Amino acid sequence: NLNTTIREDKVYRYLSDHTTINGIIHISHGMAEHIGRYEWLIQRLNNDGFHVIAIDHRGHGKRIEDNPKGYFADKNGWNLVLDDLMNVVAETNKEFPNHKQFLIGHSMGSWISLGVIQKGLSLDGLVLSGSSMIPKSVIDAQRIIIRSLILFFGKKAVSKFLDKITLGQYNKFFKPNRTEKDWISSDNLNVDNYVNDPLCGYPVTIGLWNDLSKGMLNVFKKSRYVQLNKKMPIYIISGTRDPVGENGNGVQRLYDFLNSIYKNVDIDLINDARHEVFSETDKENTYNKLLKFIN
Repeated sequence: NLNTTIREDKVYRYLSDHTTINGIIHISHGMAEHIGRYEWLIQRLNNDGFHVIAIDHRGHGKRIEDNPKGYFADKNGWNLVLDDLMNVVAETNKEFPNHKQFLIGHSMGSWISLGVIQKGLSLDGLVLSGSSMIPKSVIDAQRIIIRSLILFFGKKAVSKFLDKITLGQYNKFFKPNRTEKDWISSDNLNVDNYVNDPLCGYPVTIGLWNDLSKGMLNVFKKSRYVQLNKKMPIYIISGTRDPVGENGNGVQRLYDFLNSIYKNVDIDLINDARHEVFSETDKENTYNKLLKFIN
């Protein structure tokens, strides 16, 4: 089912110079960002003997010229994004057949990661950061709005209203606000880098919201996790002040959901951390927790 080919120059290959390689890490990034945002994490992983091989999702980072900014596809966008990721892991497996493969999925990328697991992707471990289990009622309500917006404006249009009722709500928990993206992290330098990066923080298309909301309805269906490796280790890590994870409540729901399917699920809630736990002021400690899991 791998009907996607990704040009070589679109694949990020950060290879460790260690003689002994401990494993391969793939990263599935969040909405309106790109793999370049993970520079610190990638450097640490390389220093600890892990290769990092990843791609930007369609309509993000290096792949914006192929697609409109913040847009997956005219048709079947969600599945194409899943196939892209599966393709990269499959190609890496061919190149490094004797190494363990791990996937780190952040925020939107965490739900994409669950999507590829449902499609049967085999991994040695899955890390979900900045994630949550969004209630079906919330997704259904969003989909009513999304469908009517597509009717009036089309899939490639951007809706400031949609952006405001979703991501726009997060910053209100951190008043008085220094920037529009204070909810990302308590590290001001990291927030400033995000705000000043033209490849970050832009409102995505209505089409992407449509693809994502459809995909999320699927990843939270227990019946779709059949005939899978139920022993695959899963590590959920989020901040106690991450509004995406409802300050831990949505993260706990996600843990309960996955724990009812898989036999090896762990959860860590990082005290006072916001959305990006690997870009926080306390990222060293958080990284050590990740290292323990992948080792």
